[in-house]
Amino acid sequence: MANTVRVSLVFPRELWEEVKRLIPKGERSRVIAEATELEIQRRRRLESIERLRALQEEFRHKYGEMPSCVEDIRQIQEERDAESTGLR
Repeated sequence: MANTVRVSLVFPRELWEEVKRLIPKGERSRVIAEATELEIQRRRRLESIERLRALQEEFRHKYGEMPSCVEDIRQIQEERDAESTGLR
């Protein structure tokens, strides 16, 4: 109990009625705390995504778009395959 704190929360009446109906007394604080923790994790992920997007934009602005290497890789694979099968 030393790592807990008592707070007052304000809920819309209909939501609180659903909480009381669905979550037994004695479990409500835990359920609400878990839901809050999940929301905090979600928001942290969103912050990380936004930081990543900003960094990507900074790199794009600084270095420009990198050309696609798909064709180069395909050609290297074909050469490797031809060498290993003795067709070259």
